[in-house]
Amino acid sequence: MEGQSVSLRLPITGSIIYVAVYIPVILLCVSGNALVLTTFIRFKKVRKVNNYYIFDLAIVDFLTGLVAMPLAISNRLIISETTCHANSRSYLFLPAFVLCATSMCMLLAITVDRYIAISRPLRYHVIMTRQKTTKIIIFWVAFGFCFGTLPVWSFGSDPNQWVCELEQYDAPILTIHALVGSFVIPLWLLLLIIAYVRILYIAYLRKDAVSNSRSQRAKSVQWKMRMRTTITSAFVLGSFTIFWLPHSFKNIFEIYLAKDLKSLLAVQTFCEMLTYISSFMNPIIMDGVTINLE
Repeated sequence: MEGQSVSLRLPITGSIIYVAVYIPVILLCVSGNALVLTTFIRFKKVRKVNNYYIFDLAIVDFLTGLVAMPLAISNRLIISETTCHANSRSYLFLPAFVLCATSMCMLLAITVDRYIAISRPLRYHVIMTRQKTTKIIIFWVAFGFCFGTLPVWSFGSDPNQWVCELEQYDAPILTIHALVGSFVIPLWLLLLIIAYVRILYIAYLRKDAVSNSRSQRAKSVQWKMRMRTTITSAFVLGSFTIFWLPHSFKNIFEIYLAKDLKSLLAVQTFCEMLTYISSFMNPIIMDGVTINLE
């Protein structure tokens, strides 16, 4: 296998179908998130503090479609010295690792932001200033980058190991990364869902306080906008959870259950396709909401 220069994992017809299935996902991901970014840049009333997280998430998803998906597709489909040696293969998957980790971090930041907005409505704009929000985003982007680069830290492993068959890359850091993906991420998503249940419960308890008085009509309108933002964020998290949970199974399948190359590629493609779909679902869910945020 190593003697071959370049070959395809699938026959020509299968390869064309494989790429064709991904093309609509890439186009929707790039165009949908480009629309969110354009809206944020062109309309001043959208450029508010709480929308910074949505803007950053749209950047991450846009780059996922523009960079991470094409590289991941080529890595799965092409067998070559570059795509099959452990060291270079890890670098080609690096954009996907980094952008996915950053996306998860942004979901955590959005959850905390929504909790403060609902539980401390009168002090929200004091607590979450433009400077603080910018620093939070920078921190989580840096954290996502550091965690996403773990697979390329191949200490104590063979960087020339051939990993395009059923062989697993024997790297301790990569094992830790897969462990986090299989067990820690589902737990983390569950905690975020519980946090949103708590946020919506607080919102339910507070709704009467801002709607019973005519003099508080303006506050009621603002509250409804915050609730709309919170519910939208909860839908984003929900879709992310649904599309990402199979990816946790993929890591276990690759290590313990994969018996042949066809089933391995099928599971990898299905699970990774779902994670990429979540990148273009975000702008669909947020369509029309960003213009009306607080």
